[in-house]
Amino acid sequence: MPRFLTAQRIKSSIQALADSRGKPALVEFLVVKRTLAIKGQPSVAIAQSEQAFVQASTELAAVQAVIDAKAEKQLYNVFSIRDNTKGFRLGKHISNGTNSTIGAIKWQTVIDLSSDKPRKASLRPGYEARLTDLLLRSGNDPKPLLGDMAIVNFRRRDLDALFGGETDPTRRLELLKEQFTAEFAFTPTEISELFDAGGGEITDSDLQSATASPEDYLEGLATPVTTEDATAVTGKSCSLDLVAALAAKPFVILTGTSGTGKSRSTLRLAESLQELYAAQVNSQIFQLVAIGPDWTSPKKLLGFRTPFGQTRKREDGSETNESYEITETLRIILRACHPNSIKIPHFLVFDEMNLSHVERYFAPFLSLMEASSILVDSENAPIIDDHSLAVISELLNAELKPPTEGAEAKPSVEAESAKLLVSSGQSLKLPPNLFYVGTVNIDETTHMFSPKVLDRAHVLEVKALTPSQYVAGSSESLAIDLAVANELLREAIDDRESDEAVGSNPAAILDLLVTKHGVDAAELAKAKELTLKTLDGCFKLLGPTGFEFGFRVVKEVHGYMHVWTKAQLATGMDPAAAMAEWINGLDRAIFQKVLPKIHGNRSALGDSLKALAAFLDGAHGKSETPARYSLGAEATVDIAEAEAITIPAGTQFKQCREKLLAMHARLIARNHVSFVK
Repeated sequence: MPRFLTAQRIKSSIQALADSRGKPALVEFLVVKRTLAIKGQPSVAIAQSEQAFVQASTELAAVQAVIDAKAEKQLYNVFSIRDNTKGFRLGKHISNGTNSTIGAIKWQTVIDLSSDKPRKASLRPGYEARLTDLLLRSGNDPKPLLGDMAIVNFRRRDLDALFGGETDPTRRLELLKEQFTAEFAFTPTEISELFDAGGGEITDSDLQSATASPEDYLEGLATPVTTEDATAVTGKSCSLDLVAALAAKPFVILTGTSGTGKSRSTLRLAESLQELYAAQVNSQIFQLVAIGPDWTSPKKLLGFRTPFGQTRKREDGSETNESYEITETLRIILRACHPNSIKIPHFLVFDEMNLSHVERYFAPFLSLMEASSILVDSENAPIIDDHSLAVISELLNAELKPPTEGAEAKPSVEAESAKLLVSSGQSLKLPPNLFYVGTVNIDETTHMFSPKVLDRAHVLEVKALTPSQYVAGSSESLAIDLAVANELLREAIDDRESDEAVGSNPAAILDLLVTKHGVDAAELAKAKELTLKTLDGCFKLLGPTGFEFGFRVVKEVHGYMHVWTKAQLATGMDPAAAMAEWINGLDRAIFQKVLPKIHGNRSALGDSLKALAAFLDGAHGKSETPARYSLGAEATVDIAEAEAITIPAGTQFKQCREKLLAMHARLIARNHVSFVK
């Protein structure tokens, strides 16, 4: 009698896998492993012309038993079920998957690709030590269960012959795991690195006489899980505001009086992480770049190709004068791209970023960072063209030539990275593990930021301390342990790599707090409502002054709130206590994303700043301190009673209100004001 897994049992395993640390890349690796096992050879073509590859892809990723090139949503990946595609691959064809994925530079420590056509893949010696970083996410979620992976793989298989007369539910699952291990030719190390053996069972109620319909088990998202224990402490602390902003958006601008330690706070974080990763990297993970007043193009950051370099010999013996001006910025981008560094945060720190017009020299970074945050299932455009990258690789390799015959020289990390990119036909793109921090001073020698720049960054204000506070070594900023900061940044890297925050509904990212972190759904619904009501009020009051904001701000406020709440949970708070901190996070999000663009004179702003401060204190247009103002001869702008926000007792938008009232006072005194001056 045929025995197939029920839709409910398959769906339960899919949900458990989606809750685990498995990344979408894990399925791609399993396809390679299964293809090699079917073929029975150490290398195999990962191409549609190879039947073993088609079979492996069908078993693991096909919705139906046969892949139909004309069908929509025929391929899926259980580990990308959390994104806006719900696990379905957007491309119809197998060629949109594994054989494209494994060509990326981050796979170079695991997969060897031959120069054949089609290319053949094999497992690189020592690959097992690299599997965790490549295929599992950071965080406290469990590893995927081997049994769940086996159930998904055998979702269409008649298990009668495998089970025989076995009636013990636990033993049935063990038989399934043994068969799965054998068919994929897993090594013990692969199993221990990628999976938890775990318990479980297959009861009679988990079996039926017909194949389950995919429509019955490929719906829904991951089920809630409880928050794990707090991350182990390192004893070192860093700024919560800086880390949360970086985790929410890789570009942060620090403003404040000269000498307040803007660059120092970022460098302290980077240096601490450098120590934390000392055993894993032998190169610097951060770079301080001093911006010059004459920077009018990206050349100072990214260098440039020139035909007038010194004569040099290529590996083929030919001579050339073609050269490239390799900058320190370019070097750290290459270091961050190295396969050994893909999970390690790297930092570019721009000192006095506004000494020149940011829009001119930083334009490629602004465009590519934005593209990566809005495009679904699409790779960033390259930051350096392929021809230039080939020249850069040649020059970096030439740096390694020993001064005397027989001497040995170890390649630099950036040289290895460039060589891997060129040899695998990859372009140099901005990696998801690179974070950008710029410091700003405002005086007669600097330039104001345009809305384009401010829109694409989180803006933090570093306040000056009193002399006695400096001497005492105190700080007004919140601090978190370095281990927690590291986890938040690593999770942000994973999210950017998998496009987890990409989607049309900015509030959808917050649903992960329920499905992944045990936050109460009703409490989150109230927080979402407060967030939108607050943003609507800010929009209404700022709109007439010309400072209304668009979708990007709304999206990034929600993204920040996701990170902020995760940060509270990571420090050991339970979900209820973390949600009680929502207004403090929302206060920071609005401060960093809504207020920085505000500037102008008294006739342009009127009393809008004072009205906005009142609104953020819970006022409406008829309150004693009203959320209302008039602008010239135009109609009065006010907040209706129904539009006022209800603020829990003992909480307030402290940062925003203090900043708005200070800006209003400067506006009255000087007849002009801006966020940074």
